[in-house]
Amino acid sequence: MAEKDNHLIKIVIAVSALLVGVALGHWGLPSPAPAPVAQAVPRNIPAEETTTFPSLVRDTADAHHLRPGGLDRILKNRRSPNRFRALTDYVNRLSSADLAAALLATRQLPYGADRDLATRLLVSRWAELDPEAALAFAAAHKGFDDLTGAVFEHLATGDVASALARAREISDPSQRYQAYRGALSVMAESDPAGAVRFASTLENFRHNEPLSQTIYRQWSSTDPLSAASLAAQDTSNSGWRSPLGQVVRTWAGQDPQGALNFATTISDPATQDRTVGDVVRRWSDQDPAAAGSWINGLPAGSVRDSAAAAYASSVSSTDLSAAVGWAQSITDQNARTAALQQVSRRVLRRDPTNGAATLVSAGVPATILQNLTPEPGH
Repeated sequence: MAEKDNHLIKIVIAVSALLVGVALGHWGLPSPAPAPVAQAVPRNIPAEETTTFPSLVRDTADAHHLRPGGLDRILKNRRSPNRFRALTDYVNRLSSADLAAALLATRQLPYGADRDLATRLLVSRWAELDPEAALAFAAAHKGFDDLTGAVFEHLATGDVASALARAREISDPSQRYQAYRGALSVMAESDPAGAVRFASTLENFRHNEPLSQTIYRQWSSTDPLSAASLAAQDTSNSGWRSPLGQVVRTWAGQDPQGALNFATTISDPATQDRTVGDVVRRWSDQDPAAAGSWINGLPAGSVRDSAAAAYASSVSSTDLSAAVGWAQSITDQNARTAALQQVSRRVLRRDPTNGAATLVSAGVPATILQNLTPEPGH
C-alpha cells in the first residue's frame, strides 16, 4: 500500500510540475512544433498497430472516445475545476486493452500540455496495471519508449537488482536505454552514488543523454552538494556535457547562491571559471538584478571576468546596452574581446541586416565586428 501511495505521489508531483511549467511558459527543453491535425476525428488504426492487441480493431470514434466522457471530451472541458480528477478517474477505469487504444488515440491530439498530461497518466497506469502487456506494446509500436521506462521504474520499486538484470537482456538499444533509465531513477532515490557507478559500467547509448546525466540531475534536486562533490571527480564528459555542469545548472535553478558558493571552492581554475559561468547564466535568466549585484561584489580577477561574460551573454537579447557594458567591464583583454564577440554573434544571428549598426550604437567597437572570429566548432 505504501509503495502505491508513493507512486501516486510521484505521478501527482510530475504532473503538477508539468502544468506549472506550461503555465509559466518555461521548459527545460523546447516543446516540439504543433503537428497539423487534418480532421477532428482520428485516423483509422493501421493493421500493423493491432497485431499484438486485436481488441483495438473497432470503430475509430470508439477507439478515440472509448466510452462517454473519454479523453478528448475531458480535456476540452478546460474550465472545469475537477478536470484533473475526472481525467485520472477515467484513466484508472480503463482495462489493459483500453489503455493501448487510449495511448494510440492520444496521437490524434495536438502537441501540448493536454497531450503530455494524458500520455503520462496512461503510461503510469498501464505500467502498474499490466507491465508485461505494456512492454509488449512498447516493443511493437514506435514512439512509446517512455512506456518502457515507466514499466521498469515500477519493476525497480519492488526489486532494483532484478529490474536492472532484466534491462540488460533487452535486445533493442532504445528500449534497453529506457529500461535502464527507469530502473536507475528508482535506485537514485536511495543510492544515487551507486546508481552513477552502475551507469558508468554500461555502454554508450548514441543519440541519447548519458544515463549518468539523468541521475545527477535527479540527485542534485535533493542533495546538490553531495551530487556536485562526486560530479567534480567525474570526467566522463567535458564542457557543457560534464557531470558537474549538469549538477550546477540544476542547483542554480533552486539555489544559485549555494551553487556559486560551491563553484568558488573548485581548485582547478578553468573548471571554476566554467562552473561560475554556468550558474550565472542560469541565475541571470531568473533574476538579473540579483545576479548583477553578486558580480559587482566580486574582486577583479578571472572569476569575476567569467561571471561578467556569462551575464553579458545572457542579457544580450533583452538589454543590449547592459550586455555591452558588462562585457567591457572585463579586465582581461582577451576575455573582454571574446565576450564582446559572443554578444555580437547573438545580435547578428537575430538581425543580420541591421545588427552591426545596432551593436556599434550600443558601444561595440567597430574593430570587434571587423575581426569577428567564428564560434568554436563552426
